[in-house]
Amino acid sequence: MKRVLFRRVILLYLIILSLLLVGIEIYLTTATKDNHLFFVLLAVAFIAAFVLLIQTKRLARTIEEIAAFLREVTAGNFKTRLFLKEKGEIGELAKNINTMAHEFKIRLERSNENRHRMEELLKNMHDGFMLLDAKGKVLICNPTAKKVFGVERDIEGRPLLEVIRNVGLTDIMKKVTDKEESVVQEIEIEYPKELYLMATAAPFYYPPQSENVSGVMLSFHDITRLRQLEDMRKDFVANVSHEIKTPITAIKGFAETLIAGAIDDRENALRFLQTIKNHSERLNSLVEDLLTLSRIELGDIKIEKAAVSLDDVIDTVFTTLRNKAEINGIYLRKEIPENLGEIKADRNRLVQILLNLVDNGIKFTDTGGITVKIRSSKLKVKSGEKDAELLTQNSKLADFLEISVEDTGIGIPQKHLPRLGERFYRVDSSRSRELGGTGLGLAIVKHLVNAHGWEMKIESAQGKGTKARIFCPIC
Repeated sequence: MKRVLFRRVILLYLIILSLLLVGIEIYLTTATKDNHLFFVLLAVAFIAAFVLLIQTKRLARTIEEIAAFLREVTAGNFKTRLFLKEKGEIGELAKNINTMAHEFKIRLERSNENRHRMEELLKNMHDGFMLLDAKGKVLICNPTAKKVFGVERDIEGRPLLEVIRNVGLTDIMKKVTDKEESVVQEIEIEYPKELYLMATAAPFYYPPQSENVSGVMLSFHDITRLRQLEDMRKDFVANVSHEIKTPITAIKGFAETLIAGAIDDRENALRFLQTIKNHSERLNSLVEDLLTLSRIELGDIKIEKAAVSLDDVIDTVFTTLRNKAEINGIYLRKEIPENLGEIKADRNRLVQILLNLVDNGIKFTDTGGITVKIRSSKLKVKSGEKDAELLTQNSKLADFLEISVEDTGIGIPQKHLPRLGERFYRVDSSRSRELGGTGLGLAIVKHLVNAHGWEMKIESAQGKGTKARIFCPIC
């Protein structure tokens, strides 16, 4: 703008100079030197030059004020205002500039507000989200998506397939770009951990009226838990069907044998009837365990805590199982400290917990026995986890009682320990069924322990026995 103004001033000065030269020429060529025209032109030229100079300085100052104002606005200072004394067109220009700056401020604030909202939305989304350009470069990637794919650094501006190598992701991207339509597809993630995602990809156009795809929007919904539940449902149906079918088949077979004439053979008939009775009891135990587990999970079984003597509970359990232990040549022993305090628990459910644990010990112990120990300990619960561990140093936490059921049995290989407590999970299926196990005992124990708000850990080694530890607070 200054350059344009300077050029115009030079042009006007040239015009004035031309007038002077014309006046001089007239003066020199005029016959009489008494002509005043020269002096008139000279005066007009100087007056015009003076006026032009004043107007030029004023206009330059106005332009400088406008430029300074625009620099302030560009720097983000929207509180500044443009004040000009000039009237007319320049005054109207100043007014329009102020209005424009105010509107720009409002629009910028709205834009920043919308941007912050979008950032917070993307940041707090439970699902992963990505926005890619037409060349596959990442424009936006929210924290959830980075966590899902194990990406710690910023990947904006980089090709997606360069930082995330996944066959399913490559396939879904190709489908969207080739067909220019939305695609919903399940993909599997193996790193940093195994996940199943439902990926939704859709093309986007910018501007909206554009006919060419500007990029791809990707969203990822974690369906790992749903897949696990579906697998558990299938396993549960298969296991229940098998567990029910086995005794029913046996009952049916022996009943048909009796009907076919074996009933006349008293000795065999009694043996067959006893087998039928055993299988029916097993079937009844299975149904009872299933109903119990279902009621616990649905919350139909309420835990009613009251002061309970552990010594009395252990005696009740031993009385119930002593005959079975003696038949198998197994001892039952308790180690309880003197002046043992009481705990708050549902007595009947605590008896059920210890009955299952001691009974399991009897089933899988050939020599030796089962010992129920009570001791005080300090318990630390890791933040965000349910895993409990004993403190080796002094702690300010409240005292806990540790109830442990230890056997001298065959033990459990380490690889099976994480799955203990799953429905129908058995380390030795054939032996468990032979001994009348339903595969639901530890699942019931686990749920009842959790319902009390306690912690349980199972430790074992093959050939060295098994120890189940329950931690509960002292009253």
